[in-house]
Amino acid sequence: METRPNAVLRFWFQDCRPHQWFRENADFDAVVLNRFGKLTCSALNGELSHWEKHPTSALALVLMMDQFTRQIWRHEPKAFAGDPYALRLTRQAIAEGWLDEEPERVRRQFWLMPMLHSEELGVILDAISFMERWIAPATVAVADRNKTLIQRYGRYPQRNTALGRASTKEELKFLKDWHSRGKHKRSQSHACDQCSSHGPIHYRIKIAGQPNWQFACPSCWNKLQHQPGYQYGGTRKENRRERKRR
Repeated sequence: METRPNAVLRFWFQDCRPHQWFRENADFDAVVLNRFGKLTCSALNGELSHWEKHPTSALALVLMMDQFTRQIWRHEPKAFAGDPYALRLTRQAIAEGWLDEEPERVRRQFWLMPMLHSEELGVILDAISFMERWIAPATVAVADRNKTLIQRYGRYPQRNTALGRASTKEELKFLKDWHSRGKHKRSQSHACDQCSSHGPIHYRIKIAGQPNWQFACPSCWNKLQHQPGYQYGGTRKENRRERKRR
């Protein structure tokens, strides 16, 4: 079990890839549970309050309370148990000027995620203001979508089942459309030619004994790049750009 703030930050910002942060994946959830489950429980129980005093360790707390809880207890009420604590830490960071001093945009983004997860409209509006100041426009667009949901339903309907809340007719219609959009996105994703998992496959490769180009997920790519005869064919984005230039 990891026990230090730097281990949390290194895992999230260096070991993980961005698509793992926001996409449901049982294997990734299991990794978070195995490495940080006990530490996250300790944080929920208030046993790591001494981490609140420094921006580095406080950000590690925010990640555990706002992100790891959602992976460890996915589809359970406890997935949201750390939200009030995380939001308090975010407000503390803003008041202390820690976000002004943080040079990395991606870290500023996760400092503000607890505000984005709030079901209070005022907090969401504040989040949009801060994100326009500190974060990329694409993230502000996500905040705007969250604002629309809160204005329309007063809460996030996606959480209703986990929290035991009855959905209204309007929410049920939204959830049906939302699930359909999710299935469509998954159907459009590539399958890894090694492990058959679907997702944002980034890498086109060849290895000895397999003359044709293949798609590899990030996990398989990390292993295959050390195989005999390895050739790298670029990412999907790079290949799309090359085709456009032609």
